[in-house]
Amino acid sequence: MNLSKPEIPDFSRGIPKICIPITAKDIAGLSLQILAGEALPGDLYEWRLDHYSGDIELGLRVYGKATERPLLCTLRTKGQGGEIELDPDEYAKRVRELIELGEYFQLIDIELCAGDSNVKELIEAAHNKGLIAVVSQHSFTDTPPRDEMIRVLAHMKDLGADLPKLAVMPKTPLDVFSLMAASFEASVSLGPVITMSMGPIGQLSRVAGSVTGSAVTFGAGAEASAPGQLGAAELKQILDILGRGLLKERADDE
Repeated sequence: MNLSKPEIPDFSRGIPKICIPITAKDIAGLSLQILAGEALPGDLYEWRLDHYSGDIELGLRVYGKATERPLLCTLRTKGQGGEIELDPDEYAKRVRELIELGEYFQLIDIELCAGDSNVKELIEAAHNKGLIAVVSQHSFTDTPPRDEMIRVLAHMKDLGADLPKLAVMPKTPLDVFSLMAASFEASVSLGPVITMSMGPIGQLSRVAGSVTGSAVTFGAGAEASAPGQLGAAELKQILDILGRGLLKERADDE
């Protein structure tokens, strides 16, 4: 493990940060995916531990020796698009155990569907370990009304989330615009959020964070972890182009 802690990006400034997902099933796959990811533009990794079947602490040690990028640890349940079936209390127990290893990583994903009491307890435990808490909610069937999406993001913030995260599935381009509008309105009052409209027609939302206030976007490395993810390299090019003018305009205003 690296002796120095990775520098955590400032999610409140600059263009959206690129998070590269790791979906390795074992230590060998973990090493290979990090090796591939290091050649790509990225600000942090997300390790999807629901794909992994090995010793987690050993894997985290391997990670720390292989890269200096910050790490978001995620245990994604099936109902939220993951690979593991857990009821809310079982999920909370597993995430609590993961938080105990918090010296090896910097951010933790906590699913909103675990229930308010579990979520609040897990956020408090994460903060006690010095971790950034990402509270997430995924809808793979539809896009809720704009006001409802804003309420969900605000509720996450009220529970203590550092970065509220909302991913939805669009049926029409209007759904994508609705998500982007909700993201902008929420970010104005709540600070940085993470939002995305999934699938092919939702890709616009993944590159528009400089406008919508979405602070993190996920760019595929070895493989994608959700529908509609762009590759990290092409994502970086688009973010730079779209963000350049907006950031210059903000600097001029200041």
